[in-house]
Amino acid sequence: MNILETGRAARVGVGLVAGLFLSAGLNACKRGESAAENAPAGAATNPGPAAATKTNAPAAAPKPIPEALQKLFGKWMRSDGTYVLELRGADISGVLDAGYFNPKSINVSRAIWMQGAAGLQVMVELNDVGYPGATYVLTHDTANDRLVGKYTQPQMQQTFDIDFVRQAKP
Repeated sequence: MNILETGRAARVGVGLVAGLFLSAGLNACKRGESAAENAPAGAATNPGPAAATKTNAPAAAPKPIPEALQKLFGKWMRSDGTYVLELRGADISGVLDAGYFNPKSINVSRAIWMQGAAGLQVMVELNDVGYPGATYVLTHDTANDRLVGKYTQPQMQQTFDIDFVRQAKP
């Protein structure tokens, strides 16, 4: 398999995983809607005894994000230039709060995290002038505290091996 095929396969795999996360998030949102919100206008709704019990139950505590993911928060500089990836926060559903700079801000259209076979992985998709659909798929190298992986630039139809080094806190 050549580099282009590998990049395409990685994009397809990342797309599938991202789609699963998106689908799970949308389904979770739908489950949280009340029957009154889903009923046609003017329709009567009767929540019944089960709904009354549910509303009186204490809210479940949100699941904490993995400690390994929390360790990724901070600024990371690409070893071959001035590109900076900032990981600021995440939630248990797989959504990641990320920024990307070169040196000015470049739009991050989506960012997710997942636990993969190789360890904790991060996928960041850019959507800006010069970066339409460019993606990073990175794995945390815990032994060396680096983010390593692939950068795919679809506009150039190329995929590159890259790594990011953690930046010291100011």
